[in-house]
Amino acid sequence: MRLFLLCLLFLPLNAMSQEMDEAEFTSDLFGGPIIGPDVMPKGRLQWEPYAFYQHNTMFGDDSYTWSPFAFVLRYGISNTTELRFQGAWMHSTDEGENYHGIGDLAVGFKTKLFEGWKAVPAISLMGNVYIPGGENYIFLPDHFGGELDLLFANNLTSWCTLNYMGGLFWDDTPRPTVVWGAYFDIMLSERLTLSLEESNYYYGADEEEQVQPWACVTLSYQLKPRIELGLSTDISLRHRNHFFDVMLGVAWQITKK
Repeated sequence: MRLFLLCLLFLPLNAMSQEMDEAEFTSDLFGGPIIGPDVMPKGRLQWEPYAFYQHNTMFGDDSYTWSPFAFVLRYGISNTTELRFQGAWMHSTDEGENYHGIGDLAVGFKTKLFEGWKAVPAISLMGNVYIPGGENYIFLPDHFGGELDLLFANNLTSWCTLNYMGGLFWDDTPRPTVVWGAYFDIMLSERLTLSLEESNYYYGADEEEQVQPWACVTLSYQLKPRIELGLSTDISLRHRNHFFDVMLGVAWQITKK
């Protein structure tokens, strides 16, 4: 694992020495609840690895969770559709007990339904199937789960884009979780972008707190035409002093065609 992570650090540096093309770059770095509708061009492969750390004291718990290696792998199979694969190696400390294993394992797709025109937004449909692991895999669900989202984007100005979505998430609970939210991409310079996000989770009538609102702040930097760096943190708007996390990652478009 240490050798693999060391190689990961040097992969972007190796890519810098390669010939770059000027194709439009798109990134779903960190794989959060809200992503843009853009898809990978046909034949392009993009790897988006990241690491994260979080401390959670909500609902009387006191747990630490971190991952030295999480990722989303995206491949364009046509001009309008990409295939996706994601996963993470996770560690957790909860009430003095230590756990580790594979988590957030899913395969899926994203397909663009409409390119957008004037005030009409770009529209995409994204779906994921979450792979179960049984009782021996604490970070994986007991049964297959699913996710289906509609993604939208409007270019408000030359330096600001509005992205928003609505979706359903099925896991090991009797009812699906409803997710909706929006974020602004604000270009601070030609390479630096600030993203401000607000998202909401509705868990249904059986939960003590039906709606959980969240905020997210992300800074991304376009290091090279096919390499983007990102730093992000989430904020619980209902339990602001009881949750902290930070994520650091890179999106690297491996192939040019």
